[in-house]
Amino acid sequence: MKLLLENWRKYVLKEAYILDDDFFDASIQQLFDKLKDFGDNTWIFFDTETTGFKPESAQLTEIGAISAKPDNWQFTEVEAEQGIFYDKIKLNPETLAGFEASDDPNVKYPLELTRYGMPSDEYREKYPKGMPNEEDILRQFVSYLESQPNPVLVAQNAEFDVNFIQKRADLYNIPVDMRAYPIFDTMMLIKLWHNSLIKTLADSGDERAQTILQALTKTGKFGDYTSASMGPVSKAYEISTDDWHNALADVKMMMGMTKAIFMALQASSDVDISKYQGRTAWGLRKKALADVKMMMGMTKAIFMALQASSDVDISKYQGRTAWGLRKKRGYHRSDK
Repeated sequence: MKLLLENWRKYVLKEAYILDDDFFDASIQQLFDKLKDFGDNTWIFFDTETTGFKPESAQLTEIGAISAKPDNWQFTEVEAEQGIFYDKIKLNPETLAGFEASDDPNVKYPLELTRYGMPSDEYREKYPKGMPNEEDILRQFVSYLESQPNPVLVAQNAEFDVNFIQKRADLYNIPVDMRAYPIFDTMMLIKLWHNSLIKTLADSGDERAQTILQALTKTGKFGDYTSASMGPVSKAYEISTDDWHNALADVKMMMGMTKAIFMALQASSDVDISKYQGRTAWGLRKKALADVKMMMGMTKAIFMALQASSDVDISKYQGRTAWGLRKKRGYHRSDK
């Protein structure tokens, strides 16, 4: 158990992430020095829309992606036909059944948010017989990733999208390891470098920074905080947020936002941001360690319970659960 605690990083902070825990305290110049190693890669900005937060019970409704070359962090898009991926996905039978069975009036809120079911004329022309199913689109997206040279996956709050696609792909037995690719989380870029820079410059009297900081300051149940959400940051740099929560529109917004952030960081690469960066890094590490300790405690309690009753026959309920899991997997494989 002690060994697990000492090695918590590799359980919580996946090795695939470019901006990992060991790099949380890096200066702006050190950030750019590290990113030079990925200057010749293809950066794939991608986003998903889903019917919920848990891939075990929710499904994908959209995947959008645009491939780009860093080009000194100006992000030049790859040729359109090869560089853009976008598809809407029809709802699975079990998703529809879940909607019908639910008493929650907000259960369809994710669909309302993404304007699901209202594809454009261009989309209707592309798929005259209706939206393709989730498995087909996942297979196409995996092929799209594999077709790009030296991909880096880029997403806002990347763990959600990476994990969701991985879990849904696993469900259909689609061979892909999303964490085999380097992953760049724009939310970490915002929290640790951008917002730290803006606060530092605002303290020094920089009027532009003060305006941006004001736009990012929100009020929550614990008081004021500086937002790292893509919408407010994009608005602060006058980047269009039209069609927000459309996967492809969000990808375009993310690209514009990331470019603006890199330009701001390049212009102030010699500024010492350690005051605010250190506080944010401490908070992130504290939360990650707390999550690991909770997981360790839960796992320990479960094993103790199992050890205390190791001679109990659990086949009655275990069999039902196993049957349901097998049925669900088998059902998905035949739903083409």
